[in-house]
Amino acid sequence: MNTVASRLDTTADLQRGGFWRRWLATLIDAIIVILPFQAFAAVLFAITAGTVQMESGFYRYCAATTTLPQSLAPPPPRDSNFARVCRTSFFGAPTGVILIVGRTVRDGNVTTTVSQGYMLDKGGRPIDGINIDSIVSLAFLIYLVGMVWKSGKTVGARTVGVRVIDTANPNALEVSLRKVIIRYLAMVIGVVPIFAALIYQYVTTGGTADAIFTASFFIWMMCTGAVAVLWLVVLIVQVARKRDPVYDRVAGTAVVRD
Repeated sequence: MNTVASRLDTTADLQRGGFWRRWLATLIDAIIVILPFQAFAAVLFAITAGTVQMESGFYRYCAATTTLPQSLAPPPPRDSNFARVCRTSFFGAPTGVILIVGRTVRDGNVTTTVSQGYMLDKGGRPIDGINIDSIVSLAFLIYLVGMVWKSGKTVGARTVGVRVIDTANPNALEVSLRKVIIRYLAMVIGVVPIFAALIYQYVTTGGTADAIFTASFFIWMMCTGAVAVLWLVVLIVQVARKRDPVYDRVAGTAVVRD
């Protein structure tokens, strides 16, 4: 009991990492992972004429267009009243091009937007290409889990002077893989409902915009979106007050000044 009490007191006395340090660490880590992928995507885009693309990145520019390719599949939303082409680039080299067609309807103070996206090749033609964004997201997750598991800190965390510790063993350099996985799973609890609603609607409707974006779907999005926003606010307030957020308490971890 004395040993346990001593550990708890030692952990409680450690200064927690604040909001800005955590945010800056995450930004640094995102740059470290995303930039190499974006450079690689620029090469792939060039050699495949746009068949392989990456839509995420640090520079994206969208411009309205009045010229639409013929026979878009699936068909654009009915009564579409806008179209724009969004281009992602890496220091001027294109990495992704997507055409977004949809309609915006204003009813009093409520604005509803329904849109459908189409990947375009280097020449602006619709294609059924390959998007590597899911690979980038998986690589980022593996990077975070692996770095925290093996050293308690990512490159970004090391840069700003914070680290993740196991509250049951605060002097250890590593954090158990089980606790790291629980930590990141608990971190996204609040956004699970909105993703579940999106996946369910996509699977059950066939993926067309008009079938997905129904009145009932917008109601579900409002409800699940409110849950996600509330979850985010709770986490921000806890971190800003330098208290262990819910996901750290669930996992038995803490972010402290290094």
